[in-house]
Amino acid sequence: MNQFANYAKYYDDVYQNKDYAAETDLIESVFSRFSKTPVKKILSLGCGTGTYEIELAKRGYIITGVDISAQMLEGAKSKIEQAGVGNKITLVEGDIRSLKNLGDFDAVIMMFNIVGYLHTPADLTAVAAGVASHLPSGGVFLFDAWYAPAVVADPPTDRTKVIEKNGSKITRITRGSLDSVKKLVNISFEVTEVKDGKSLAHVTEDHPMRYWDADEISAALATGGLKLLKTTAFDDLDHEANSEHWDMQVIAQKV
Repeated sequence: MNQFANYAKYYDDVYQNKDYAAETDLIESVFSRFSKTPVKKILSLGCGTGTYEIELAKRGYIITGVDISAQMLEGAKSKIEQAGVGNKITLVEGDIRSLKNLGDFDAVIMMFNIVGYLHTPADLTAVAAGVASHLPSGGVFLFDAWYAPAVVADPPTDRTKVIEKNGSKITRITRGSLDSVKKLVNISFEVTEVKDGKSLAHVTEDHPMRYWDADEISAALATGGLKLLKTTAFDDLDHEANSEHWDMQVIAQKV
């Protein structure tokens, strides 16, 4: 599952324009609408460099973040210290398919298509079982996923993103291809950094990402002890997931 190594250094640069504050508003909306208990303590799976966690901590939540990548967690530690919220965030290095004895939580989140790194329903069931063991009855599990009908209708294309930072030009080329048998989008990242005409870095990493049907998500969650409540458009909880947009939100609950 750990595809992040040298690419971790550029992760926050590449996603610097992502609206984490607005997405955290959405997370809180899910808590208020679907959780049967007040949410104070949150378990965050695949926490990466900790941007969601910092935003949540600033809003008063206590968070434990789990990630398999030591490189991503190093970036998170630095950001958390700089944000002054170290007393509200605990970081754990580990595989989210093997969650054990992390404490009691009111809600669990798994944001930014972490479920794409789970390549089989059995992987998702293992995560669901771990989530269920850390939630009270009525506690919610929120994550986003790539919706299979949308991915098939609009297959991946190659994309290029360029960022200027501290005099450096950072270029990320994303190449994607579809494996409809395994339900994978095979993504290859190529990142270069150039400053004053000199090459500072050339990083390549492969990130095969799974896309999902709602029924197979429902079955995998149920086997792990969770009930699927709703699948929605990524940024609108009142609209169902549809074939026009890759991203969907998945809201589940421990019964």
